[in-house]
Amino acid sequence: MRLRDLLTAVLAIALGVIFIYASLDKIEHPDAFARIVYHYRLIGPSASVGPLPANLAAVTLPWVEILAGIALISGVWRREAAGLVALLLVIFLGAVSWALLHGIDIENCGCFTVTGAGRGAGIKLLAEDLALLVVALFIAASPVPSTLTTPAAGA
Repeated sequence: MRLRDLLTAVLAIALGVIFIYASLDKIEHPDAFARIVYHYRLIGPSASVGPLPANLAAVTLPWVEILAGIALISGVWRREAAGLVALLLVIFLGAVSWALLHGIDIENCGCFTVTGAGRGAGIKLLAEDLALLVVALFIAASPVPSTLTTPAAGA
């Protein structure tokens, strides 16, 4: 196994663990996560948009996170899962940036816990998500290691 393949596998496992861990409290408490999604004021509820889009996001997003995490750890569709995680991180970065630009005080970003005190939205959170995005993009761009060996010519 080449060094790049080993690094990719280690990073994929680490990123997978992070995303699985991030999904667990949200899956257990979808109502609390929905309230956090509401607080971002991006997809409702509002006078023009009801609670359905925010509720759908709050219920489905954690399951997407856990499935992507499992794929990253298992190596099944690893590059695709990394691409999906990168897309999720871009969405998270956009949501946090939106909140910060509009002066919305996000005391709990909903990243890892939705009950009790969580991480606030700020520059540190953006930097951490950017670092995770770089890792996800590295994994997505890494070639799939060849596990098949071909017999030598004339053997």
